[in-house]
Amino acid sequence: MSNQSVSTRFYETYGKQHDVEGCRPLFAADAVIHSATAPVPMNFEVYAQVGRAFLAGFADLTVDILDQFEAGDKVATRLAWSGTHTGDLNGIPPTGRTFRSEAIVIDRVVNGQIKERWDVSDMLSMMQQLGVIPA
Repeated sequence: MSNQSVSTRFYETYGKQHDVEGCRPLFAADAVIHSATAPVPMNFEVYAQVGRAFLAGFADLTVDILDQFEAGDKVATRLAWSGTHTGDLNGIPPTGRTFRSEAIVIDRVVNGQIKERWDVSDMLSMMQQLGVIPA
């Protein structure tokens, strides 16, 4: 399995099948996930909690790969994610509004698993589209 296929499998498993637990084998046991929206790096357990929270808020969440390339042990992905806010999202009551936003994620893949991930998502745009904060 190529490094790129490991990353692609994550987006299929989470973004299309909504299977957070199915993502577990794609991450090394000591994986470190860095997110521009988190104050400290996460392990898979914390990252999975974040993933479940998004699925609770957006039951129709979709993730589409726009661009993806591999260089050495790293895979860069530009993606679009979208959904309708129909459930509670970390204390934000459902707005019924939809959003579409983009993110760039870089995975470092070692021995067929994601060992490290860097995620920069446009959360500001998402919150503005949901009407949670002013545009």
